[in-house]
This record gives sequence, structure tokens and C-alpha cells, in this order.
Amino acid sequence: MGATILAGFKFFSDVLPETLEIIERKGELFEFGPDDVIFHFDEPASHLYGLVEGQVDLSIVFKDKVLKTEIEYEEAIQASMLDQEKSIVIDTVLPGQIFGWASLVGPKRRTVTARCKETSRVIALAAGDLLSLFAEDHYLGYVVMKKMGDIIARRLKNRTDKLIETWVEAFDGDAI
Repeated sequence: MGATILAGFKFFSDVLPETLEIIERKGELFEFGPDDVIFHFDEPASHLYGLVEGQVDLSIVFKDKVLKTEIEYEEAIQASMLDQEKSIVIDTVLPGQIFGWASLVGPKRRTVTARCKETSRVIALAAGDLLSLFAEDHYLGYVVMKKMGDIIARRLKNRTDKLIETWVEAFDGDAI
């Protein structure tokens, strides 16, 4: 694969070229079509991804209660509450950015759903391989985890901003 793919990622800019080659050799390239889901919210997280080409939306998924009625001859026959799954895009990943950080920290479960906006190519890096490299090379682990913390902080801010925006739209902004 050559170190040319990961060398284009700011996330890996402080990683030595020879280490970058080792990481990249362990990676696998995938191509996804528009609207393909790379991973779903709450599923086990085993890979960190780097977007090589395309765009990927990261969405939080939630259940909303919806009243469903069956009407016959202008009379309600049956009414029931159903859970309807909805999602809110909280961030868009662009080429040269990584996503899927939950594979390296926390309970190792996805915190968002990653869906392709357009045809996209990604490099998948097994979290187990990366964590083994970090255990062998503490400097590498420090550099990568520091950048990971920056990404997590930015995505958390985006999520909070989007949540507030959604609340203000759904409720009277003065009532919050």
C-alpha cells in the first residue's frame, strides 16, 4: 500500500514514516457507495477508519414515540404508540480525517452511525493492532491519543451544539 495514504492525514502527521508504513500495511482499503452504512450506533467497535475519498456523515440515533392510528369509516379503530428511529447528523468527515475513535477508548461501542454521503474510500485500521503498537511504542501511543482527545473534544462540542440547536427548534427558545 505504501505510506502515501496515511501520510496525507493530519492525525498521523507526528508519526515517524517507518511507523506509518507499519500501520498502513496492517490497514485494509474499502469502497462504499452513497448511503452505505460503515457502522451503526451501539455496535461493537473494532476498527479506526480514515477517509481517503468521499464524505461520511456521523449521526446520533434516537427513538421517538409516534402515535399511529388505524382509521376506518372516519372512526379511529386502534391507536398505538410506536418507536420510530430518527437521526441527527452531528458531523461530516472529509478526506484526510479519521473516525471511529470509540474502537480505541471507552467501552468499545459505536457512539454514532457512520453513513456515506457519496461514494467513499476508507482505510480500516484494526484497533487491536494499533493498541499493540501503542503498548510497544509509548511515544506513538501518546501522540496518537493526544490527537484522539482533540477529535473527541471537537465532536463532543459539535454534538452539544447540534443538540442545543435541535432543542431551540423543537421548543420555544425562551422556555429553555
